[in-house]
Order: sequence, then structure tokens, then C-alpha cells
Amino acid sequence: MLGVDVGGTSVRAVARLADGSRTPVVSRPVPRSYPELLDVLAGLAPPGPVRSVVVGLPGATGTTVPRWIPALSWLDGRPLAADLAARLAGTPDVVLRNDAQVALLGEAREGAALGRTDAVLVSVGTGVGGAIMLGGRIVGGATGTAGAFGWLPSAGVTATTDHGALELAASGRALDRLAGPGRAGSDLVADARADDGTDARAARRALDDWAAALGRGIAAVASVLDPEIVVLAGGLCEAFDAYAEPLRAAVRAGASPATRNVAVVPARLGGRAGAIGALCATDPREVWT
Repeated sequence: MLGVDVGGTSVRAVARLADGSRTPVVSRPVPRSYPELLDVLAGLAPPGPVRSVVVGLPGATGTTVPRWIPALSWLDGRPLAADLAARLAGTPDVVLRNDAQVALLGEAREGAALGRTDAVLVSVGTGVGGAIMLGGRIVGGATGTAGAFGWLPSAGVTATTDHGALELAASGRALDRLAGPGRAGSDLVADARADDGTDARAARRALDDWAAALGRGIAAVASVLDPEIVVLAGGLCEAFDAYAEPLRAAVRAGASPATRNVAVVPARLGGRAGAIGALCATDPREVWT
């Protein structure tokens, strides 16, 4: 069995071997073309016949053909499941899933949402995505894109054709813009962590405003879905301590009375969550709803 997480910059994979043991999660740079991706994915498979493969993709995908993968547009419409199965020994069943959905499954089985049956994952990186688990099952939705939280409204922001309002207000790209020309969101976080000074205070205000926008989005999600826990994933979860307080304050202020104290925590598996979740999803008992 093989679990794969294809991101915008890297491909991660983990395999379960015939003896039940598991390989470490390995990472490769994401290829720049479809044939190169097939080569990389085939090279990540363990020796011998492979029984099943789940591949997480960053966008909208059917179970066999990607539909809309903005970061890797050359994947759109390609018969990825069939082509990968043909490349692997044993011609396994290959299923495609949304990357945030498999990441939530990973966090639920081995990470921050372990033991929970109702959980939400909000992924904040280049964009804003997410996933939903209710009753212990991942909610795929009619088109497989349930949990696209970046499309929630955000005050004072207008969505575009390709980017929702919350994504424009509270993604990693939004934080980069707040940092100013030639700087990244990580620079803003570093400034905000400084003890004192004009730059530190200005950075703190900008980071607090950004976190409040994200918190208002999480408040809406919590109010509608009533999860036990909200797991914050993606590249910006590593800086969670720098903005946790204003984010949680915005959730308390904006969520329904029953959900305003929902636990909001950083992901525990980091970049490994997608690959581990994809491997968990190779188990036929794991059912998407």
C-alpha cells in the first residue's frame, strides 16, 4: 500500500510493506510535467506488487481524474489513476483525493485530532483550504471539494474567479503582502516576536489583524459544523504561537455560544499528515461520505 501527498512544491510518500511495517515518509521536489510526475510516483512505490494507492492532490479532483489543480494546472483532465496503475507492479487500485481531506484523516488517526470523531482541518499556506470529518468519516461532498474554506466571505474583501475572500484575507500570500515589498510573512512574524520597538509594534498589529480575519472564518466554520476540535495545518501552523491569542479571541467573539470555546490547535504531524492520511485511506474501511 502506498500513500502519496502531492503539494505545490513537494511530493511526500509513505508505504506499508507486506510484513505490516511502515516506511519513513520521504519527500521529493514536485515535478514540472505530467510524465515526470508519473516517474516520481512510480519511483516512490515499494518493491514488488502494490495493492492500493491513494494520492492527495491540492485542488478539486475526481477519484480517477484531476479536475482543477491550480498549482499544477498541467494535471487537469489527465487520467492519473489509470496511468499510475499501469506503471506499478500489480496494477493496483489508485484513488485520488483532496489533499486537505487526507491530511485531516492523518491527524485524526495519529495527530492532533486523535480520538475525535467530529473535527475540522483548516489549512493555511499559499492559500486557504480545509476538510471536514463528521461521525468519524471524511466528508467529500458532491464534487469532492467539501472544506474549501478559502471561499468563505471576509469583511471588506471581494472574491475573484480563482480565489475566495477568506483566502485573499488570511492566507500566506495575504501575510506576505502585509509584510511589504521584498519581504515575506515569516519576516513579519519575526518582527512581531521582537520584544519592543516601532517595527515590532507595527508588525504585531498587522499580524493580529490577519489572525482576526482567519479567526472570524474559523468561527463561521465552527458555528455551522460544531466540531470537537479545529486543527490548523499548512505552512503557517509552525508560527501558531505568534498569533494564537488574537485568532482564538476572534473565534470566541464570532462563533455561536455553543462553539465559541472550541479547541483550535496546530497540526501535530506537520508536512507528514497528507502522506500518512493517504496511507490510512488505502484501508477499505475508510469511507468518504
